[in-house]
Amino acid sequence: MKKGLDINYQNEEGRTILMRAAKRDHKDVVRILVDNGADVNKRDLNGKTALMGAAKKGNKTIVKKLMEAGADLNIQDVKGRTALMRAALMGYDRVVREMMKGDLMLDLKDEKGRTALMEACLAYKQDVIDLLLIGKANVNLQDVNGCTALMRAAYAGYTGLVLQLLDYGADKDMQDEDGRKAIDYVRDACRAELEPLLK
Repeated sequence: MKKGLDINYQNEEGRTILMRAAKRDHKDVVRILVDNGADVNKRDLNGKTALMGAAKKGNKTIVKKLMEAGADLNIQDVKGRTALMRAALMGYDRVVREMMKGDLMLDLKDEKGRTALMEACLAYKQDVIDLLLIGKANVNLQDVNGCTALMRAAYAGYTGLVLQLLDYGADKDMQDEDGRKAIDYVRDACRAELEPLLK
């Protein structure tokens, strides 16, 4: 590294070299920056960190390096989204598994009240769902509209996921802001399969 270079310089959007390298899968650049003291918890103007970029890209190697350098796994951006939520939505189970080795809070909510489990259920990323449930993510949290992971699964018609969530303690009698239960989210095409499970 050149002397006099500000390794934590932020551009007009608040992004650092480390953030860009992490998001673009440049493992060697990330390693050099981290080894030379780059701040792994710097945030851009939207509150995003290098870890969030790496998690969204599914780069386990970079995520691990950032964690080893002290990256805060639970930082939330201006919309309340975390690195875990990004990895969960994309289905990057290897990244989620790596992050779960650290001091990870599974049930943080974004500005819409969504958790990582809700995101994984919405995108039906089964491997990530399995990890989060085994890790004891709360299955009964509700978003700002009162919707739960079970309601999402019921609406999508994922019978296996509905059964799995029920096995992990999902409450089929919880109501959303409009008084609807999971059974009320079931669409006609899936009614024969799901109604008996949710009655």
